[in-house]
Amino acid sequence: MQESLLHRRVDLHCHSTFSDGFYTPTQIVNYAKEYGVELLALTDHDTIAGLPEAKVAAQKQGVIFVSGVEISVQWEGIPLHMVALNFDDNDENLLNLLEKNQTIRRTRAKKIAELLCKKGLPNLYEKVVTEAGVSQIGRPHFANVMVNLGLVTKHSQAFDRYLSNKHLGNLKSIWPEITSVMDILKGRCELVLAHPKRYSMTLTKLKRLLMEFSDLGGVGIEVASGNENPQSVRVLEDICREFGLKASVGSDFHGPESSWSRLGKYTAVQENNLSVIWHKWLENGKNKR
Repeated sequence: MQESLLHRRVDLHCHSTFSDGFYTPTQIVNYAKEYGVELLALTDHDTIAGLPEAKVAAQKQGVIFVSGVEISVQWEGIPLHMVALNFDDNDENLLNLLEKNQTIRRTRAKKIAELLCKKGLPNLYEKVVTEAGVSQIGRPHFANVMVNLGLVTKHSQAFDRYLSNKHLGNLKSIWPEITSVMDILKGRCELVLAHPKRYSMTLTKLKRLLMEFSDLGGVGIEVASGNENPQSVRVLEDICREFGLKASVGSDFHGPESSWSRLGKYTAVQENNLSVIWHKWLENGKNKR
């Protein structure tokens, strides 16, 4: 595999202030350049509002940029994330789908606030809306507010005590079914299953999911995301080969509060006999320079 395709040169999963990230799209691109990332996709949760700013910054910095978004779905009642890459930013089908998910996010935030009230906390919804601003409301915004109000001392404590899936389990099945979403997006972008090893399922069940994902038009999986266990990365590489899927990689960077995460940083991928999703974008981008 060419040196230009080695890890740390590509990051196809990160977040800005337009969802639950700490930095603006421009800052994300600037940091990507600083850390030697050649090819970048900004993948905010259920929104592409940050893409125009990121594209301008990428052009100034000479970073190859691919349109991206992380879409919330569910499969058999399990919440999943798909990363959609390389799409038309004006695609009405995609925009309508994301608007529906944004509505779900607002409803979800109200339900989270209600659950927290039942646990003895004050109603945080309005403060969370203010905290989120232009961002898509997510659990990290609740954590920020809880820290600011002194309800917890740090973000990790907010999740451990109140915001983890264990505590909010009855909110798992609010997202659209993966089949309906993939039916809408098939052929309009390249769909990648994000961080497969983070879902609570056996390897057998994961393979069943990926078989269905592939049949529905999915093209790849994130074999490395942040500080993934190296053995898990090896397993996902083997699954890519088994199902004929392409490998994707990304830091899943949100901000400095995650000491293990940095743009362009993730567990090294062993690329031998592995089909990667980013090769064509990296090569096409270089040819345009």
